[in-house]
Amino acid sequence: MALHICTIVARNYLAHARVLARSFQEHQPGGRCHVLVIDDHDGTVRAEDEPFDLVPIAALDLPDWDEMRAAYDVLEFSTSVKPWLLRHMLREQDEGDGIAYFDPDIRVVSRMTELEAALAEHHLVLTPHLTEAMPRDGRKPSETDILIAGVFNLGFIGLRASEDAETLLDWWSERLRKDCRVAPHKGLFVDQRWVDFVPGLVADFSILRHPGYNLAYWNLPTRTVTREPDGALMVNGEPLRFFHFSGYDPDHPEELSKHQNRVSLAALPVVAEICDAYGDALRAAGIERQRTIPYANDVLPSGLKLTKLLRGMYREGVEDGELPDSIWTPAGEADFRSWLDEPSTEVPGLSRYLAEAWLDREDVQAAYPEPAGADRPGFLGWCRVYGTAELGLSAELLPEGEEGADGWLPTVQERAPRPLGVNVAGYLRAELGVGEVARQMLTALDAAGIPALPVTASAPNSRQAHAFAGSGHGENPFPVNLVCVNADGLPAFAKIVGDAFFEDRYTIGVWWWELSEFPDDFDEAFEYVDELWVGSRFVAEALAARTTVPVVPIRVPIEFPAPPPLQPGELGWPGDGFTFLYSFDYNSVFRRKNPLGVVEAFIRAFGPDDGARLVLKSINGDRDPRNRDLLHAAIAERPDIVVLDEYVSARDRTRLTASCDCYVSLHRSEGFGLTMAEALYLGKPVIATGYSGNLDFLDDHTAFLVDHEIVPVGSGADPYPTTASWAEPDIGHAAALMREVFEAPDAARRRGAVGAALLRERYSPLAAGQVLQARLERVRSRVAAADGR
Repeated sequence: MALHICTIVARNYLAHARVLARSFQEHQPGGRCHVLVIDDHDGTVRAEDEPFDLVPIAALDLPDWDEMRAAYDVLEFSTSVKPWLLRHMLREQDEGDGIAYFDPDIRVVSRMTELEAALAEHHLVLTPHLTEAMPRDGRKPSETDILIAGVFNLGFIGLRASEDAETLLDWWSERLRKDCRVAPHKGLFVDQRWVDFVPGLVADFSILRHPGYNLAYWNLPTRTVTREPDGALMVNGEPLRFFHFSGYDPDHPEELSKHQNRVSLAALPVVAEICDAYGDALRAAGIERQRTIPYANDVLPSGLKLTKLLRGMYREGVEDGELPDSIWTPAGEADFRSWLDEPSTEVPGLSRYLAEAWLDREDVQAAYPEPAGADRPGFLGWCRVYGTAELGLSAELLPEGEEGADGWLPTVQERAPRPLGVNVAGYLRAELGVGEVARQMLTALDAAGIPALPVTASAPNSRQAHAFAGSGHGENPFPVNLVCVNADGLPAFAKIVGDAFFEDRYTIGVWWWELSEFPDDFDEAFEYVDELWVGSRFVAEALAARTTVPVVPIRVPIEFPAPPPLQPGELGWPGDGFTFLYSFDYNSVFRRKNPLGVVEAFIRAFGPDDGARLVLKSINGDRDPRNRDLLHAAIAERPDIVVLDEYVSARDRTRLTASCDCYVSLHRSEGFGLTMAEALYLGKPVIATGYSGNLDFLDDHTAFLVDHEIVPVGSGADPYPTTASWAEPDIGHAAALMREVFEAPDAARRRGAVGAALLRERYSPLAAGQVLQARLERVRSRVAAADGR
C-alpha cells in the first residue's frame, strides 16, 4: 500500500509546504505530497518549481468558494476546505492506497510504518491531543484549552477509500461550509471540534496513540525525546515519526511555540536541536521571502480590507438572504458597501456598520450611551481615532464631516469608569528577594488579565542591575497602589514619591517579616496602607497581632524558565561530586540565615574525600566583614566547601540552583523562603528547618524537614528584638539528612519531583493571579466609592 499526503497553505506559508513535502518524500518511499494554495489567484505558484504536486482549487468542486473565502479568515478558510481536498485525494489515488492530511508546519523524520498498518486495517486514523493527564499547574496549554480545541488534533488525519470515509467527508464538509469558525463561546474551533463526534459516527476507525506521531507542544510535557548513537530520534523509547511545529517561529528559536509557556527549549536540548534544524530548513526553503506575501483573500477589488468585523457582518447578511454570494466583483462589493450603509434596526440612527462597531464593545457602549444622539460626535471620533486601530474600522466606511466643534472628545478613556488596574511599586531592578517578589506580582497580575503598571523604587545598599523596565513614581494612573516595600522602608519611600502618589488611591502594602513577633518600631508604616498582603500564614499571624488594617495571605507566583546547568569551572562551580547549595545575603541578617549551621552540618556529615561538595552563594559580604571572616575561618580546612560571594545575573543565579544536587537552608526563621521555593520549582531535594514561612510549601512529603527548638533571638541580630523567638535547627539531624540524600539520591529526587509538581500547581502565575484577582474584586467596591461611582 502506498501512502500519499496533502496539505493546505496560503502563499505566505509555501516554505513550510516545501519542507513538509521534502521530508515526506525522503522517508516515505513511493509517496507524493499534494498542496492546495488557497490564494494563488494569478497562478504565480508554478508546479515545475515545487517539490510537491499542486492541486487547483477548481478540482475540489467547492459549492460556495466565493462565500467561504469572504466569510472566513485565513485559518478558518484553509481548514474549512479540508474535507473537499481529502475527497479529491481519495478519488485520485489507486485502490487500496492510504492518504493523510498533514498541517504544513509538520516535518516527517522517519517512515510511518504504524500509520501504514493502521490504514491497511481501518478506514480512518486520528491522533488525540493527549494520551496522558496534563499537569494542573496553571500553565498554557491547560486541559481547558484542549477541551476548547477538541479531543483530536486535526493537523493530521488518515483515510482509506471506503463508505465510512465518504460518509464522514459528506457530513464534515456540510458542517464546515458555514461553521468552521474560531468561536469558543459557541463551542466551535474551526474543523477540530466537529471531529469529536467521530467515535459515535464512524464504526471503523483507529486512534493512533504511538508517542512518535504528532509530537508537539501540547503533548511534549509527558513525552521524553532522545537521540540514539546512530542519530535516530526516539520518543518514550519509540521512533519519532513526525514533529508538529505549531506556533514555532524561526525568528524566536528560544521558544517552542507562541501558544504555550509550559515547555522550555533550554531544558530540552534534543528538542531544541530539532527546532533549530527545522528553522534552518524553512530559511533554505525561502521563508524570508514567502512570509511577506499578503493574503489575497483579505482584500476586495477596491482595496478594502476584509476585517473580522466585516467578515462577520457579511456572513450574517448572506445567511439572512440580504447579500449576494460573491463580493469579489466590483458589482458585488458595491452591493455590500450599500448594505453596510443602510440604517440599523438594532441601533436606530446609525448605519449597520457603525451599529456593529458600537455593539462589539461594551466599554464603548458605556462611554457613549447615545451614539446616535448627544454622544454621536464623541462616538464618531472614537471610531476614527481608536476604532481604526482596535477594531480595524475602515476610514472610508465612516461618515465624513460630522464631528462637532470639540472634535471627537471625550474619549472612552475619559468617559468610561476608571478600570480596576494596579500600580505596582517596588525594587524592580534590585537583585533582592523583595525585588523578585515585586516582579513576580506583575507576572501574576498579567496572568489574571489585570492591568498593571510597574513603578520602580531604588533599594538602598543593593545593586540595581536587574534588567526590568518600569516607570517613575510620577505615573500611577490606576486606583490601586500595590507597594512592595517592607515596613522599615515604607516611610522613606513615601517621602520620595510624595503625597500625590497615595492621594485618591487604595494602597496595599506587600510586606515581609521573618519573626513570629512584629516590633512596634515600624508602627508608622501602617499609616500609609489601607490593606496588607503577605506571602505566608506565618507573616500574617505576626502582623495581624499588631494592626487593625486587613492582613491578607496571598500567594507569591513562582515561575521562571529552567536554564541549563553550569559547566565545571563556570562561575567557580566545582566540577565533580554531589553538590549541596545554600544562597544568602549578608544584608538579611547573618545569624538568621545561619550559613555557619550549614557548614557545621556538612562537616559532620562528610569528610573532605567523601565525594560531596558544598557551595555557599552569597552577596554583600563586603558590608559585613566580621561575619564574612567568621565564615571563611569555619571552612579554612575544607577544600570541598566553596564560597561564591559576588553578584551574578538573575539567569546565572538560577543556573547555580539548577546545577546543585540538593538545596540546604538551616535558617532560624523565614517570611517565605524564596530560594527554597526556587530550588523546589526545579525539582531539587530541599533540606530545610521545619519552621516559619517555608512550611506553606514544604512538608515531609515534599522536602526533608530539620528538627528544631524555639529559643530567644538574643543580641547581635538587629533589627530583631532580643526578646523575640526563632528556631534553632538540630545540626545533628541536618547532617543525617544530608547523608541520607547523598546516599539515596534517586529517592531524594523523587521527593523533590513531588514538591515541584505541587508548587507549580499552587504557585503558578495563573493560580497566584486568581488569588489576587479575587481579593481585588473585594477591593473594587471601596475603589468605586472613593471615585464617587
